[in-house]
Amino acid sequence: MGNTIFGLFNLFKRVNERLFYQWPGADEQMFLKTKLPKGFVIHHLAWLRPSKGETFPAYAVRLAEKIDQRQPFILVGLSLGGMMAIEMNKFLKPTYTILISSVTNRKGLPFWFKLASLTGIYKIVPNYFYHHRNFITAWLLGAVSKEDKDLLSHVMLKADPVFVKWAVPRILKWDNHFIPENMQHLHGTADVILPYRPNKRTLPVKNGTHFMVYNRSMEVNQLLAKVLEGAKIDA
Repeated sequence: MGNTIFGLFNLFKRVNERLFYQWPGADEQMFLKTKLPKGFVIHHLAWLRPSKGETFPAYAVRLAEKIDQRQPFILVGLSLGGMMAIEMNKFLKPTYTILISSVTNRKGLPFWFKLASLTGIYKIVPNYFYHHRNFITAWLLGAVSKEDKDLLSHVMLKADPVFVKWAVPRILKWDNHFIPENMQHLHGTADVILPYRPNKRTLPVKNGTHFMVYNRSMEVNQLLAKVLEGAKIDA
């Protein structure tokens, strides 16, 4: 049988043989320009609404119920999706894991994330900020062109407020010490919200921002193909 590739929110399915699952950080439209090697078809796996008080690991277990483990599979996660992919690696056995614009542990979070966690200031941020684009969110996420900003507005307006309220503190307080063995990370060197930190597992996209999966899609697609080829995951 083939390989299944999961990412946080979107799912790429291999025609007849291989499955490629992927979850985006916020909305499946972030992957509108994603192109994989011949033989892979994109499907979408949406976030679930979290239960009251649900932990990050418990949520990962519940979300993983959508994954067909009867075939080899690959996890792919964008932003928060990458964190969730790592959590799933703790109880699933993917062939490979690919992170895009994400982090593997708290060390990858900028100082102001840690400050927000320590002070609890995130609790007083109005919901409006999370659901309406402004110059701050556009700058943080690297949405530059009108096309980028229009997509960002759509993504933010569509976001489930229950999910956002649940996710923010869990991102800030995520305490992970596990790194999957077969993992590759794609990250933009100009990412503001999750700054680029070079290491042997990270392939950089020069001047790429947190929005690079959309506005630098050609380079990201090339790197995805390179990773799949290097991991000997054939279409």
